[in-house]
Amino acid sequence: MFGSFPIARVFGTTVRIDLSWVLLVIGTAALWPGDPLAAVINLLILFTLVTLHELGHTLAARYYKIEVLDITLWFLGGMARMREIPENPKVEAIVALAGPAVNFLLAALALPLLLASGIASMSDIAPNATATLAGLLANFILINLFMGASNLLPAFPMDGGRVFRAFCGVFTDWLNATRIAAGVGKLFAAGLIVLGFTARQWSVVAVGLFVWLAGSRELWAVRMRRAQQQMHEQMFGGSSERPATFTPVETAEASREAPADDPSGARRPGDNPLAQGKELDADALRRLEQFRGSIRKPRENDD
Repeated sequence: MFGSFPIARVFGTTVRIDLSWVLLVIGTAALWPGDPLAAVINLLILFTLVTLHELGHTLAARYYKIEVLDITLWFLGGMARMREIPENPKVEAIVALAGPAVNFLLAALALPLLLASGIASMSDIAPNATATLAGLLANFILINLFMGASNLLPAFPMDGGRVFRAFCGVFTDWLNATRIAAGVGKLFAAGLIVLGFTARQWSVVAVGLFVWLAGSRELWAVRMRRAQQQMHEQMFGGSSERPATFTPVETAEASREAPADDPSGARRPGDNPLAQGKELDADALRRLEQFRGSIRKPRENDD
């Protein structure tokens, strides 16, 4: 993202606008080949519906006592940032489905209004229709149906991908469920990228890249969390104490230099490397996941 600023608080949640969204509105008004006002109006309708979609996720999350940090609108849609979603298939599925459910509900509520507006023919329905109430209502319904249906595609970490992970989580552990969902999501992402390049639709390419990168990032986060939990359980026997992060003994020389009271060279608790700005690379994370040895408890003079 390019930086954002708050514009409102809805149900206690801050709604933010990313600068990319502002640039999108300006670019649409300046470059749209047809009626620029019509394009901007439909764009505002779209992002209003995106906000309501994300509020659906927010209210469902709050029902399960999940803290929602904020909602950010950007040029590819919206994102509700949650502090953490429990690794629970039921909770994951309900929170994920709440967004598309809002879109389908809005479409259903608008349909009687469309019929009551006296629409005479399908000629009033157009992507940039603003001249008639029927045209606006028709676009409102179509945008909601498209948004709800497209978000249900199993392209993790989109809503449908999260529902798919929840389904997989019923039959396997959360890490494997995330791996499966992320793998399927990458297939969809690759298809979107190819389709976008073929049709010269760069927004579709951008969506494909986002799905690929965001899915990979979430898989990484689940792997890291699971590795830290595993080592915490080995160290503290499943206690609720604050988990420690451990620095591996890298070489045989380091093992030989271990204190005399610890000839095994087992790992020692240390400061969290991420808190010091040191990121774990793929090899370090893999070693954390694969570690099965004993962990020496800290000595009194350990920092």
